[in-house]
Amino acid sequence: MPLYRRVIGPAYDRLPEPVRGMHDVIGDGGAAGRGRVRRGRSLLARLVCAVMRFPPAGEHDLHVAFEERDGVERWTRDFAGNTFSSELSQSGGCLVERFGPMRFSFDLPSDANGLTMVMRGWSVLGIPMPLRLAPKSEAREWAEGEEFCFDVPIALPGIGTVVHYSGHLRRL
Repeated sequence: MPLYRRVIGPAYDRLPEPVRGMHDVIGDGGAAGRGRVRRGRSLLARLVCAVMRFPPAGEHDLHVAFEERDGVERWTRDFAGNTFSSELSQSGGCLVERFGPMRFSFDLPSDANGLTMVMRGWSVLGIPMPLRLAPKSEAREWAEGEEFCFDVPIALPGIGTVVHYSGHLRRL
């Protein structure tokens, strides 16, 4: 059973078809489309973007490769040759996204309009961190016609916007 279906449960069937289609990952696959990237302007925001390998600001062709192994998904996002990836898994009723030594736990409230990723916890090197210090991000996914659409703002306390990427994809 696909990861997002396991985490969301019966509400998964109410998601728009393009959103379900993007998350029905079993094995390997991909999607292509366009993405827009806006980066924070502060020195600290630029440093975080460099460390996390977030793409440069602008409009980009976008390809996302999915690799699924034993219930864990690796998403590699390629914004016109600038790539970054994360691993997605399940812990209890939460989706967990791992970027290197950092793990973020999300609830996935969803309905017929799409889903939202609501952060519930995070850790660094396995050490739980205070939620008030967590990156602020409430990613959203929805459908427009046959396209999967996404909006991912990421900000840090005391720094503000680090990166904000959005766009649309179609499964290949």
